[in-house]
Amino acid sequence: MASAKHINGVCHNIAHHAVSGLSFINPHVLAACRAAGVNDITVNLLDPEPCPPQFRQIKPLRLSLRALREKFEHMLEGIGFSVADLTEAQLIFRRAYPSAGDYCPICHAKITSKTGRHFEHLVDYLGNDLTKSMKPTAPNPVQLT
Repeated sequence: MASAKHINGVCHNIAHHAVSGLSFINPHVLAACRAAGVNDITVNLLDPEPCPPQFRQIKPLRLSLRALREKFEHMLEGIGFSVADLTEAQLIFRRAYPSAGDYCPICHAKITSKTGRHFEHLVDYLGNDLTKSMKPTAPNPVQLT
């Protein structure tokens, strides 16, 4: 198996891609937030249908998030991993600042490997990496049954 440190690069790259114009997520993700009266949308890239259920009726958002998941899978494959090697892969989208338009998201990417390695990156709509300015969060707790 490839080195887990390469997952950090995938975490960084998927956050950058998600806020870029190439992902076609903008303006749909923030327009959906505004319409639903919520501050953010969490996307689970481990789910075959990554679009949150309450937003699946928004076809451009649903399709762009599916394409983003496929891009994520290809990035992982490129470093010798797959989604099966992860316990968490989330993207959280929110406005860069309160009065920002629908084309101004911040993407907070969080990935945790099955070995327990946790990676996070925060990228704004201009491509600025804000990771060093954020407080790290703990990975989701494992629930034992």
